[in-house]
Amino acid sequence: MKYDVVVIGGGHNGLVASCYLALHGLKVGLFESNSFLGGMASTPSLWSGFRVPVGAYVLSIFRSEIARDLGLFERGLKLIPKDPGMTIFLGRGRVLSSWSSLDKTVKEIEKISDRDARSYVEWSKLWGFIADILDYLYLNPPLNLSEVLDLASRALRLASHVRIGGFIEDIPRILISPASRILNEFFESEEVKALLVEDAVVGELVAPSSIGSSLVLVHHYMGNITGVRGQWAYVAGGMGRLSEIIADRCRELGVDIHLNSRVEEIIVKNGRVLGVKVNGRIVESRFIISTIDARVALLKLVKWDEAELDKTIVRKLRSLKSIGASSKIIVATRSLPKLRREYEEFTDRIYRSSALTIDSVEYVENAYREAIVKGISSKPWISINTQSYLDPTVAPEGWHLISLFIQYTRYDEPSGWSEESRRRLIDYTFNVLGEYFEDFSVKAEKLLVLTPKDYEVMFNAPGGHIFHLSMNLDQVWAYRPILELSKYRTPIRGLYLGGSSSHPGGGVTGAPGYLSARSLLEDLGILKPRRVSLPSLILGFLKRRFRF
Repeated sequence: MKYDVVVIGGGHNGLVASCYLALHGLKVGLFESNSFLGGMASTPSLWSGFRVPVGAYVLSIFRSEIARDLGLFERGLKLIPKDPGMTIFLGRGRVLSSWSSLDKTVKEIEKISDRDARSYVEWSKLWGFIADILDYLYLNPPLNLSEVLDLASRALRLASHVRIGGFIEDIPRILISPASRILNEFFESEEVKALLVEDAVVGELVAPSSIGSSLVLVHHYMGNITGVRGQWAYVAGGMGRLSEIIADRCRELGVDIHLNSRVEEIIVKNGRVLGVKVNGRIVESRFIISTIDARVALLKLVKWDEAELDKTIVRKLRSLKSIGASSKIIVATRSLPKLRREYEEFTDRIYRSSALTIDSVEYVENAYREAIVKGISSKPWISINTQSYLDPTVAPEGWHLISLFIQYTRYDEPSGWSEESRRRLIDYTFNVLGEYFEDFSVKAEKLLVLTPKDYEVMFNAPGGHIFHLSMNLDQVWAYRPILELSKYRTPIRGLYLGGSSSHPGGGVTGAPGYLSARSLLEDLGILKPRRVSLPSLILGFLKRRFRF
């Protein structure tokens, strides 16, 4: 068996990379160790008739340019927007929601604070403006932070007719600040801060007060796959349908997709890849794109000592941070859990949105501090997502499927995630839910618990981190995974990196897969090299800002 390119990993990035390579005439073989595609964005039928969201459960930051290039909507991709997008429980029968409509959200906030309602308009302008800049940067090779800020500053000076308020000079500070500080600057009410804080910490072992958490916030605000900035949606039929549709496009283009095919070794000779060993057999290839964790590819699959990989690169790779912070419990019920009487009037909006058990920023801070000491928060914050309420196709008739995203649950929990620890996680989760629902634990007939340890085993992700690597300031853009590997190429000729441990990072974006494929195509002379320049940044920004 011989290919032009072997792609390691059948997650969404591997599939995206395969499509772009095949579109340009290369013979591609994709190898996935699991029996299903999608990686951490999959919905395998672990229970008969259910599409179980083992990882990601909503979509927003997948690049619309990729969806357009691959014709995903024409091939059946359908999105079901959540509106409201988020609802938080505030205690004493009160909730607060954010809506797709700015005006609707402002009116809701007005019930709490007129000042905060006005500030929310400025807040939306701020993050929308930053996202317009990063939109362009996220589909180009990464810059380091100082280059990003310098380009943005010069572009703004040249495009001085663009009126965006008085926060331009503050953008560098905002991107590296703790989210709690920025929230405190804009808002006075704890309720509004609580509504906005989740995006700054989701998936990360950081607190709202951690330096750089604002960068995580903007990463999650950038999405526009639905056409509405910041709006999140369910994929009709389950998150895994995205990867299935991309896989269909791959097959149309002649890509061979091999399931249950674990790559055991990347074969290197004289500093160049020759192929891979899969389930004990050799598959030859001229090039390899690995979309699994960069450390696994270079430190485990490559015999780095024989490949003479620079010891500085080895040392830096070993030092990377990826401590998983979140777990999931997926629940199947025959009827929806009943809200407590004081919340009954909000039943529809709670099940339509992501409902969060966050009533204050301090609640999140406390959960973080406890997990740092004990490994698991006894009062975690929980995001409750019931896709079957809007999309009955993900569960058999008469059933509902509820995804509980739980934080904080450290990968390095002291017992190593023993059965007792897993039981405690379930108890803690249902105790918190019991403050808002009458019978959640009673209604749960099927239960699947997934901790960071499980994610490590299922998806070969060291530390069980849902983004492969933490998205700290020292592990983003040109420093992701490390400076020497940030342009998707490696010192081993023919070996490229294209997973979430490469720029622009975690989440279901498809961008690392696209950018790695593009890098290979540029090196082959099939595409012209592309770099971020001041004129192109200005043009890209103005196109997004004014939609021309």
